[in-house]
Amino acid sequence: MPAPYTKPHLDLPAQVRLLVSRGLLIPDPQHAERVLQAVGYYRLSGYWYPYRQRSPTGVGRADQFVSGTSLDQIIGLYDFDRRLKLHLLDALERIEIAARVQVGHVLGRRGAYAHLDPVNLDARFDQLLALGKSSRYQEWLRRMHDAQQRSREDFVEHFRSKYDGRLPAWVVTEILDFGGVSTLYSGLKSRDRDEIAADFGALDGRGRGNGAVLTNWLRVINYLRNTCAHHSRLWNRNMDVQLATSHLRSIGPLAHLRTGPTAQVSRAFGPLCLMLFLLAEVVDDDAWERWRDDLVALLTTALPPTGRTLAEMGFPHGWRTSSLWH
Repeated sequence: MPAPYTKPHLDLPAQVRLLVSRGLLIPDPQHAERVLQAVGYYRLSGYWYPYRQRSPTGVGRADQFVSGTSLDQIIGLYDFDRRLKLHLLDALERIEIAARVQVGHVLGRRGAYAHLDPVNLDARFDQLLALGKSSRYQEWLRRMHDAQQRSREDFVEHFRSKYDGRLPAWVVTEILDFGGVSTLYSGLKSRDRDEIAADFGALDGRGRGNGAVLTNWLRVINYLRNTCAHHSRLWNRNMDVQLATSHLRSIGPLAHLRTGPTAQVSRAFGPLCLMLFLLAEVVDDDAWERWRDDLVALLTTALPPTGRTLAEMGFPHGWRTSSLWH
């Protein structure tokens, strides 16, 4: 039987004293209290974890901090991660909007309400997952109807008051969360998926759009978006949704991810490469270069003072030589 949680609640001064007792350098306890009040002990603990000593057993970390570790380093790492997520959200917004538009446009060609008739979608999308279970399409429909009922957008109210309340495909893609758009894309007919994939540079070995590749990419982008939007730690995160590398041979700027260490795609480096690639497909060259240069500046100037390294984010040696990064 799992043991119950028995650690006592600690007020801010007690939290500071505990950190000091574990070897963290805190020259200004009152400042430390303000930081803990603003950020939270539990949230900040994810950032000081790599500064803790290795456990004598070799598994996990001990409570004591590595000698010389300061609260300022940990605050710097937290601030770096915060700035990184804010920067990524700018690009994620552009990629997300472009995907919404393309899915709504291509599906809408089959009819304004093509999304309401499974004949317009991949047959597998409406197959029952198991006996007594809904199909992915039925689950998506419920999600779509819930989003429509919750929406207070003026354009939704317009359709409610003037028409029969049904929303065209190109409107539905504006009210869904991005996970819903990604799910809808995965349920399109293969020809439609491949057409959209080509627009985003997700190509097969013959230079044609590969819907399976873009399906994976949209899942990665959605995971990254949620990580940033929900203020979760990103910088050294082990990605639960990872970039599939098996089809990257024919996609030159991303091909190097096929042969590199697993950490390149299981940590932030792989998703950042994907973002750079996709952003280049949806914005002009000047905007792309500005965003990339600002990202490189952040990575190379804000992280080093914390004592952490880009290798912990999955960056390989010589990463700047890739065409995406220079």
